[in-house]
Amino acid sequence: MLFRNNYTFCFLFLLISFSWAQQKPSKNYTTADGLPNNAVRSLFIDKASNLWIGTENGISILENGNFTNLVFPKNISNYSCWDIIQDSKGNMWFASYAGGVYTFNGKKFTVINQKKGLANDRARKLFTYENKIFVGTELGVSIIDINTNQVLNPKGIEPHFGVFIVSDFFVYKNEVYFSAINEGLFKISYSKASPLIKKVISYRFAYSLGFYDNIIFSGNKGFLDRFRINDTISNRISSEPFGKSIVWDFVKDKRNTLYAAAWGVFDLSGGLYKIENSQMEEISEQFGLDSKNLLNVVYNSKKDILYVGSKDKGIYEIGLDNPINYNSFSNKTIVDLEKWNDEKIILHQDGISFLDHKNNVLQTINLTAFKNFEFNYIKTSTNKLPTHKDGFYELNYETPASKIEFYEVLKHHNSLWVTSNIGIFEINSKKEIKNYLPIHTYKIGFTNDNKFIETIPYGGVRVYDNVYQLKAKHFSEFDSNTPVDIVGIANTEKKTYLISVFKGLFEYGNHAFHSLLNKKIWAESKLKFITKNKDGHLIVASEFGAVSVLDVSKSFRVLKMIPKNKIIGNTITFLEAYEDYIFIGTEKGINICKDNTIRLFDKEQGLNDCDVTASSIIENQLWLGTKKGFFTIDLKKIIQTQETVSKIEIRAISINSIPIKESNFNWFTYNSNQLICDYKHNTFSIDFVPKGHSFPNKLKFRYRLKATNQWSPYFTKPTIYLSYLPNDNYNLEIQVSDLNAGITSAFKVLNIIVNPPFWKTWWFYTLLLVVMTAGILSIILRIKKQTRQKALTENLIAKAKLEALLSQMNPHFTFNALNTIQRFVFNRDAIHSAIYISEFAYLMRQTLDNSSKQTITIEDEIEYLTTYISIENQRFGNKIKHQIMIDENIDVYETVIPTMFLQPFVENIFKHAFGGNHLHPEFKIEFLLLGKNLLEIKITDNGKATKKVSKMHVSRGITIARERIQILQPKNTNPIQIDFSENGTTVQLQLFI
Repeated sequence: MLFRNNYTFCFLFLLISFSWAQQKPSKNYTTADGLPNNAVRSLFIDKASNLWIGTENGISILENGNFTNLVFPKNISNYSCWDIIQDSKGNMWFASYAGGVYTFNGKKFTVINQKKGLANDRARKLFTYENKIFVGTELGVSIIDINTNQVLNPKGIEPHFGVFIVSDFFVYKNEVYFSAINEGLFKISYSKASPLIKKVISYRFAYSLGFYDNIIFSGNKGFLDRFRINDTISNRISSEPFGKSIVWDFVKDKRNTLYAAAWGVFDLSGGLYKIENSQMEEISEQFGLDSKNLLNVVYNSKKDILYVGSKDKGIYEIGLDNPINYNSFSNKTIVDLEKWNDEKIILHQDGISFLDHKNNVLQTINLTAFKNFEFNYIKTSTNKLPTHKDGFYELNYETPASKIEFYEVLKHHNSLWVTSNIGIFEINSKKEIKNYLPIHTYKIGFTNDNKFIETIPYGGVRVYDNVYQLKAKHFSEFDSNTPVDIVGIANTEKKTYLISVFKGLFEYGNHAFHSLLNKKIWAESKLKFITKNKDGHLIVASEFGAVSVLDVSKSFRVLKMIPKNKIIGNTITFLEAYEDYIFIGTEKGINICKDNTIRLFDKEQGLNDCDVTASSIIENQLWLGTKKGFFTIDLKKIIQTQETVSKIEIRAISINSIPIKESNFNWFTYNSNQLICDYKHNTFSIDFVPKGHSFPNKLKFRYRLKATNQWSPYFTKPTIYLSYLPNDNYNLEIQVSDLNAGITSAFKVLNIIVNPPFWKTWWFYTLLLVVMTAGILSIILRIKKQTRQKALTENLIAKAKLEALLSQMNPHFTFNALNTIQRFVFNRDAIHSAIYISEFAYLMRQTLDNSSKQTITIEDEIEYLTTYISIENQRFGNKIKHQIMIDENIDVYETVIPTMFLQPFVENIFKHAFGGNHLHPEFKIEFLLLGKNLLEIKITDNGKATKKVSKMHVSRGITIARERIQILQPKNTNPIQIDFSENGTTVQLQLFI
C-alpha cells in the first residue's frame, strides 16, 4: 500500500496574505521616439484628445504613437514651453520661459511678450476662463482677451525678493484664484473697472494647486497642504498637511482617483502618487515608472489613459483600463496554472502556491516539502519501488530538492496531481500533500470513468484500475493503436482523447485505444495542443501551426480549420478557448480568433513577454505563465468591440521631392481633398496619420488609385510614394487593416489630377479636329471644283470632238448627194432632180439639228435613217430593199442613242455591199432589248463584198463610231462586232441605255 500522510508537516511553508505588486503596462516615450527633449515641462489634452507636450526645447503633439514637432517661425527663438492651454475658439496657447506667450491658430503663431504689455516674459502657467487667458509669470498675472489679444495686468502683486512667481490657477464660483510660490493664495477681483489682485491667505510654499470637491491641495516643500475652500475664503485657515516630496501637478480620473506628480528636487522622494484619505501612496512601480523626477500629469478621459511627464526621461503613457496586468511573482518560472475551488494554483520552479481572489499568496508548498514527502515514502513504504525492468520510466531517488523539476498540475475531483522528476504527488483540499506515486511521467490524465492514465516515455500507456496500488493495464508501445509521445489529454462526454507529437490523435473508449491516423480518419500526425470549447468540441493545434475544431460527439468531423498562414507567428505556445473565441499563443503574441477574423494582442497592448510557459482560463481571465512571473488578461474586455481608425488625415505632401507650401495646411492637416498638378510635376510623397485607434503598430496599409485597380501590397509606414504618374484623374484610396480591432476600413483620401500637356488636352484636340476638318473640307471642295472643271472641260472637248467626228461624215455624204443631183441635171430629169433636192434639203436640216446633240431618241434616229436611205437608194434606182424592226419592249420615244450613230454603217452598205450585178440587194436593221439597260442594234445585208475590201472601207466609219462610244460610254469596252461572210455582212452594236 502506498504511503499516505494525514499529518501537518513542518515542511509546509505557509505564506499568509503575501502578495507581489501587480503592474499595469506602460509606455515610455523619449527623444529616441521623436520627442524634442526629455525634460517635459507641460502636458495638455486638447478637445480632439491629442496630447500636446511642452519641453525645454520644443513642442510636440503625440498622435497614435507618433510625434509631430512644431516648426516655429523665425521671430520665435525661445523654444522652452512651461505650459499649454486651449481657448474656447480652439486656438492653442504656449507659455515660454523667457519668451512670453505664443498663440497658434492652426496656421500661424502670434507672439505676446513684454513689448506688447505682458507682465513678464518668464511665463510659467496658463489658465483659460470665459474669453480670457490668464498668464502666470514671475512678476504677476496678465489677462489676455482671446478676441483682440489686448493685455491687462491686474494690480496688487506682492513681490518677494523682486519676484511674484505664479504657480497655478483654479476657478470657484466664477472667480479665478491663483497661487504664488512664496506668498500664498490670491484671487482676481472685478469689483472695479480694472481687475485687481486680492490676497486670500498667506503661506509658504505653494508649488502647485489641485482643487477637487471643494478641497484645495497645495504642493509644499516635502508635504501637501490640504485646505477646505470655505474655510480658506472665510480666512479660517485649517491646513491638514500630509504626504511627502514636492507635488507639481494633480489630476483626477473618471474613477475619482486623484493622482499627483512629484519631484523631490533635493532627494529621491519623487514619483507618481495616489492621494486617498489624506494619504499619499506611491504607485510608480505599479505602473512601471522608473523616473523620480515627475513634473506633470494629465488624464485622457476618452481613452482612459494617464500621461506623466518627467524632467529626465520623457513621457509615460499608462492605460488605466488596460485589460492586462503583470505580476513578477519574484521572477519565478511558471510551470502550470489551475483553478481550484475559489483559489488559483500556480506551479512554479520553487513549488506550488495558492492565491486568493486578490491574487495574494495564501500558502506555498516548497521544494523541501515535496522532497521530504518522497523521502518519507521511500523510507517507510513496504511496497517495491517500480524499476525499468517492471516497464516503468525509472526515477532517480537521489535527486536533491534544488534539482526538482515540475511538469504539470492536474485537478481531478477534490485533489491536485503534481508531476515531477521525483514522482507524482496528490494534494488534498486542505493544501496538504496526501499521496505519492513513485512514477516518472511527463503527461497524466483521467478517463471518463476516473481511471488514471500514465503515459510512459518510450514505453506505451498504463490505465490504472487502482492507482494507489499501482494496478494497471499496460498497452504496449508496439501496438500501432497505443498512444506514444503524448503531449495533451482531453475528455469529452463519452471518450478520452490524446494527442501525439508524431502519431496524431488517439481516442480511448470501451477500455481500448484507437489511432485515428491509422484508421485514416484524420491525417494530421504532428500535434501539439488540445483543449475544448463551450460546445464540447475539441480544438487541436498541430506542430506546423494549423488549428482545427473537431466534432467527435457522433462521428468525426472537422468543423473548422485555421490555416497556418492566417495565424500571426510561427510557433504555437498555448491554446485556449473562451465563449466563441479561440486564443492561439505564438512568439508574436495572442491570436484572438472568431469566425474568419483574427486579432493580435501583443507587446503594444502590454504583453511584454510572449515566451509563454503555461496558460489557463480562470474566472473570465486568461492567465499566462512566463519564465519571470505571469500575466492576467481580462477576457471580457479584450473580446469587446475595439476602437479602430475613423479617418485619415494628410500631414505632408511633396511634389517632385519639394514640400508644398504650409499655407495648404490647417492644424497640420492638408486642407483640401484635391491636388492638381501639371504633367511635369507627377511624383508625389504623401504622409498621412490614421485617427481614432489606440495601437498604431497594429495597423498596416495599402492603397489604390482607381476603383478598378488592384490594391498595393501592405506596408506599415504611413507614407505613400507615387512615382511618375501619367496624366489622368486619380482617387487615392487607403485601406487600413487593424489587427487590434480585427477590422479593415477603406478611406477616400485625395483626388489627384495630373493635367496633360497642352497637346493632350481636350481643347487642343478640339482645335486640331476643327483645323483638320476645315483642311479636309477645303481639300474636298477643291477636288470637287477641279473635278467639275475637268468634267466641264472634258464635256466641251467631247462635244467638240463629236462635232468634229460628225463633220468628218457630212462632207462625204454631201459630195455623193451633189453628184447625184448633177447626174439628174445632166440627164435633164427635172422632176426627180426637184424631189431629190427637196429630200436632200430636209436631210441636211435634220443633220444640222442633230449635230448639236450628243444623243437622240430611237424614233428620231429612225426618221433620219429613213430619209437618208431614201436619198441613197435613188442612186441605185430604188433597187435596194430594207427593213427596220423594233423590239416591242423598246420605248422608241424615250430611249436615246448617240446622234447619227447608225448612218455610217448604212452608208457603208450602199457604198460597198452591192455591185451592179446583184439581183436582190437588201438589208435589215433590228433594235433588240437584251437587258434592262442593254440595247443591241443588228444591221444585216446580203451583199457579196469580199472581207478584205469591206474591212478596208468599213474601218474608217467603225473607228469614228468606236471613238464616239468611248467618249460617251467609257465602260462599254467592246461595243461593235462585225461578221463578214459570203452571204453578207452582219454588224452588231451594243449600247448602254
